[in-house]
Amino acid sequence: MNQTEEFVKIVEAAKETKGVIFVTGKPGSGKSKVLREAAEDKKWDYVDCRMLISEEFLAVPKEERNEKAPAMMAESLASYNSDVILLDRLQTLFVPVFNLDVAALLKELGQKFVLVAAWPGYIKDGMLCYDKFDGTESIRIPEEGFTIWNVD
Repeated sequence: MNQTEEFVKIVEAAKETKGVIFVTGKPGSGKSKVLREAAEDKKWDYVDCRMLISEEFLAVPKEERNEKAPAMMAESLASYNSDVILLDRLQTLFVPVFNLDVAALLKELGQKFVLVAAWPGYIKDGMLCYDKFDGTESIRIPEEGFTIWNVD
């Protein structure tokens, strides 16, 4: 069984309960490739997270964005016609000016959709970690409550 087939089995199993699956792996390991192949094979929607940041979202005052983002982004995701949504460029949501609690946002959206996100960092001590190269951002999300699938 190749990686895409293994990945599809994991996602198919998640359809029963919904939730969020993080695809992890080193840079260049093929995370995005697996997502794109599965999207094509299964007719799932492949969404660049930059598409979730609408002008309407940016018009919301910064201090209200974290509260309003789940409903706004759920509306956007509902416009896709697929039972699974594959998210790439997740680091877009980490931008400080957006003022988002990404873990809480994804957990809430994962109650409505099966979401799969390519994680742009690594796992250490039970935490999903993302460190921006210039040291300006350091994101830590407990892996508890999420499904993790690693690309070799």
